[in-house]
Amino acid sequence: MDITILGICLLIFMVIQAIGTYFQVRLYKKSIRRLHKKGNIGIGGKRSFFSGNIVIIACDKNGNIVDGEILSGFTIFNRFKKIKELINENIFMIKAEYKLLNKRQRKKMQGHIQAIDALCERLQKEKAMLSI
Repeated sequence: MDITILGICLLIFMVIQAIGTYFQVRLYKKSIRRLHKKGNIGIGGKRSFFSGNIVIIACDKNGNIVDGEILSGFTIFNRFKKIKELINENIFMIKAEYKLLNKRQRKKMQGHIQAIDALCERLQKEKAMLSI
């Protein structure tokens, strides 16, 4: 009897987790579509046992950041929030600033660094294609 109740509780928690994950993936896709309309996007993430984050940054063809959002936290109830301090900054300048951070700060900003690196790589490929 006790094992049956425990099994039912675990099943209920698994269903709640699946439903929450479904809604979080929908929010993720919606954020990507919204930011992709504004320009090239770079996506980065930081995983940790307690709290991770997902960073999505959009920039124009010159490397100027037009928008950015971050999803951080522990639960499925978190939402994407704007990263206002990055807007109107240049990705190449930000990348240079991130290289100057110490190891602990770089680990903390890992999602940002991945998103910026993805954008820099994409813009450099586009410039190389245009020069051919």
